[in-house]
Amino acid sequence: MLMKTVLISTFFLCFQCEPLRNTATDEQGNGSKLVPQVEQIDIDKELQKELNTLESRLAFVESTFQNFLNGYNDLKQNYGNLKTQYSQAMARIHQLENVTQQTRQEISAQNSQYSTLESINSNLQKTVDNTNVRLSNSTSVLWTEISNVTDEVINISDMTNRSFDFLKNKNVILENKFQEISKNQSSIVSALNHITSPGSRNSHLVVFVAQLSREILISTHEIIIFDKAQLNEGHGFDSSTGVFTATTQGIYTFSASVESDNRDVRGAIYRNNEPFVYILGLFVDQKGAFASAMSYVHLDEGDRVWVQWTGGVNGRIGHVRSQFTGHLLREDFTTS
Repeated sequence: MLMKTVLISTFFLCFQCEPLRNTATDEQGNGSKLVPQVEQIDIDKELQKELNTLESRLAFVESTFQNFLNGYNDLKQNYGNLKTQYSQAMARIHQLENVTQQTRQEISAQNSQYSTLESINSNLQKTVDNTNVRLSNSTSVLWTEISNVTDEVINISDMTNRSFDFLKNKNVILENKFQEISKNQSSIVSALNHITSPGSRNSHLVVFVAQLSREILISTHEIIIFDKAQLNEGHGFDSSTGVFTATTQGIYTFSASVESDNRDVRGAIYRNNEPFVYILGLFVDQKGAFASAMSYVHLDEGDRVWVQWTGGVNGRIGHVRSQFTGHLLREDFTTS
C-alpha cells in the first residue's frame, strides 16, 4: 500500500506541472502568445490510463511479493523440520555407535571363549591319544603274558610226558597213579590246543574293521550302521545292521571313533542292550566334534555288540574318521 500511495502522488505532481510544458513562445520569441493546450479531458484520460496500468503492475508486484513471503515461510518451516530430523539422525548415529561398541566387546569375549574351548579340545585330544597309547601298550603286555602262559603250558606238558615215561616202568602198585597222570596229561594237551596265540593252528581268529561309506543323518538311540567292512575275519560283523555277533566265547576288545559337524558327539558301545563304554566329544564352532573310546569285555557265544547314537536328533556323522573295530584277544577254553 505504501508503494501504491507513492506512485499515485507522483502522477498528480506530474499532472500539475503539465501546463508548464504546454507554454511556448511565438516565432519571434516574444512569448506573448501561448501554444494551444491539449484539452484537459484527454490528459485526464491518459493519466487515468497510466494510473490503471500502474495499479495493475502494482497488484502483480504485491501478488508476487505475497507469494515470495509464502515461499519464505514454507522454507522456514522446512528448515525447522530438517533441523529436527538432523537432530534425530545424530541421536540415532550415537545410538548405533554405542551398539557397535557393545558388539565389538561381545565379539572379543566370544573370541576369548573360542580360544579357551580350542585349548580344552586340544588337551582332551592329547588325553585320548595318551590313553590309546597306554591301551596299545597294555595289549602288547597282554599278548606277552599269553605267550608266556603258552610256554609254561608246553613246559608242563613236556614234564608230564617225562613223568609218564618214568611211571610206566613202575610196578603194579603204581598203576592207578599212572592212569590218573595219563588222564591229566590228556586234559592239559586239550587245553593247550584251545589257547589262542600267534601262529597256533587251532586258534580262532576273530577281527573286524568297519567304516561309513558316506555321511549319514541319525536320530537318538539309533544304531550307527557302519556299512563298509574293511576286514571281517571270523564273519562276526554284519555290515547291513552294524552289529557284531560273537561266534567264540572269550575276551574281546572294541573301539569306536565318531565325528560330527553339527553337534556334540554322544554315543556308546552296547553289549546286549547295555552300554559298557561311552563316546563323548564337544562341538567346537566350525571344526565340529570328534570322540573315540576303547574297552575290553567278555562275551559269550551269541552276544551282540554295536555302536549307538545317544545325542540329539538329526546328528550328522562324517565318514572320514568314523570307525568301529573289534577283535578276540583270548578264547575261553574248558578241560574235560
